[in-house]
Amino acid sequence: MEKRFKMGIGLGGPSIIMIFVILSLTTLGALALMTAQADWKLTKRTADSVTAYYSADSKAEEILAETDAALKSGHPANDTFAVPVQDGQELHVKLIFSGTDYTVAVRKLVMTSQWDYDQFNIEFNDQVTE
Repeated sequence: MEKRFKMGIGLGGPSIIMIFVILSLTTLGALALMTAQADWKLTKRTADSVTAYYSADSKAEEILAETDAALKSGHPANDTFAVPVQDGQELHVKLIFSGTDYTVAVRKLVMTSQWDYDQFNIEFNDQVTE
């Protein structure tokens, strides 16, 4: 009897490699989707914040125009004012007067509320019980 030596194409190794490739691509796709979603949320929050700031800045410019008109007509005007931007933020403006002219001395965004650290206070119990 003759022994035949049969050389076949193995299907086990390539199948396992293909499964690992598919799992890797699926995992990377899910991570990319989660990252894109987090970036979109951050972009929306940033856009809302910038929109609120420039809306407050526009209101401050209107107040400055009213101040300019009041000074030109001889009426007294406030040297400081604040315009609300968002919850916990205000745009503070301070003016320096010289006759019927003024100079903006300070224009800054100020936090009006403190972040409450105690709401995130977590106590850890590191004792080992037996």
